[in-house]
Amino acid sequence: MEVSIDKAPIGAMKILSCYHEVQQILSGKMPVPRTMEFFLSNVCNHACAGCHSRYMHKSEDQFLNFDTMKDVVSDFAELGVEGVEISGGGEPLMYPQIIQAIAYMRGKGLKVGMFSNGTLLTDELAEFLVQNLLFLRIAFDAGTPETYRKIHGRNDFEKLIGNLKTVIGYKTRNGARGKAGKGGPRRSSDQKFGTATVGAKYLVSSKNWQELAQAAELAREIGLDYLQFKALRASKFTIGGETLDKAREVARRAQELSNEDFQVFGSLEKTKPIGRCFLNPIHPVVDAKGDMYLCAFFHHRKDSHKIGNIYEKSFPEIWYSEKHYEAFRSTNPKECAIFDCPFHEAATLARAWIVENRKHLEFI
Repeated sequence: MEVSIDKAPIGAMKILSCYHEVQQILSGKMPVPRTMEFFLSNVCNHACAGCHSRYMHKSEDQFLNFDTMKDVVSDFAELGVEGVEISGGGEPLMYPQIIQAIAYMRGKGLKVGMFSNGTLLTDELAEFLVQNLLFLRIAFDAGTPETYRKIHGRNDFEKLIGNLKTVIGYKTRNGARGKAGKGGPRRSSDQKFGTATVGAKYLVSSKNWQELAQAAELAREIGLDYLQFKALRASKFTIGGETLDKAREVARRAQELSNEDFQVFGSLEKTKPIGRCFLNPIHPVVDAKGDMYLCAFFHHRKDSHKIGNIYEKSFPEIWYSEKHYEAFRSTNPKECAIFDCPFHEAATLARAWIVENRKHLEFI
């Protein structure tokens, strides 16, 4: 019997791997997070239209203190956290000790992924990231230099393309593919060198919906592993009505570009919460000021979702505090409906398969 395996590294189905964490939550306990997210930098070299983090770029707290970050990483690695996601906030490649930070995390046995605009990549960084990241996801919001400039506020499109080709070149030399962008057999060097999955993120808005398929084709030609798309929300550039219908058609054409080595996936549909969130303990975030929040979508509810500061208390003290439990119990589904949270779909699966136990997961 032939079994079809979904090759996309992103998707709600992954929540089933958190079976034990969800069981702990249901029993009233606070599980160890599966993923910790860091905003290491509040500084950004771009000024993107619709950016929900732009207010953070003017903060006096530009970077998370490196030594404090190491202490926190040591604490949660010892507890059993498995992955670290480095994002922003600002642009993570502007963090002065970004190589040392990733090396420290890897030294603690953690898998590390990064979100970046990719324009600050150098040969040294490209090689290091390919060898040490599990994934690198690049903001790829246009198919032409003109649209890229309108969105990112910089004429960096050609630089980005060149940087991505450099990254894929290192993947090729490290044995990730027989030939960049063409697929091929895995090589024995995979065991020696890291071969990060390199993907693109396309945030669809009124400024760029026309170029989604064009960008997907370019990403495939460069040799990226995937392009994920989703709609920009809570912005004057959010699309709707007839424009949304047209964008859906462009998205369909983009998805038709998928093949054995390149995946295009995503949705332009608005996600909806099914009730009070019960999954956020799996993926909290620490920002460049040291503040820890329930989840990555904290910007519009900072007071209610802040659970502590790592400059003031250790990770375990914050994580198992009554303040955390209270914030968890007080989440409001109406506040969670503003953005397309990946936990909305994941919660539907978790409720049916884990909470209601429709799949009898105790049995093979």
